[in-house]
Amino acid sequence: MKHEYQNGNLSISLDEELDMKSCKVLRTVIDGYIMKYQPKEFTVDLSKVEFMDSSGIGLLIGRYNLLKLIDSKMIIINPTSSIKRVLELSKIGNSITMRCE
Repeated sequence: MKHEYQNGNLSISLDEELDMKSCKVLRTVIDGYIMKYQPKEFTVDLSKVEFMDSSGIGLLIGRYNLLKLIDSKMIIINPTSSIKRVLELSKIGNSITMRCE
């Protein structure tokens, strides 16, 4: 995972599977960045994520809910085709903006 904060935008690039094991650690780390920077916009790059189960969906929805509390916007960018399909089936796009760049 890489992160960058610039001009009110916190960007996270994930490069691992989003399963129960990894999401426990990622949740704590990402929440720490969100609380530290209080971003106006939070971008999650999923271009290198090849697998995501329900824990990954929970990770994204949980961060979305946290960001709503601080009046921040969340954007998912560049999901791989398999991840995009999981996100579409979960209807996560109804709440969180998805973009392919």
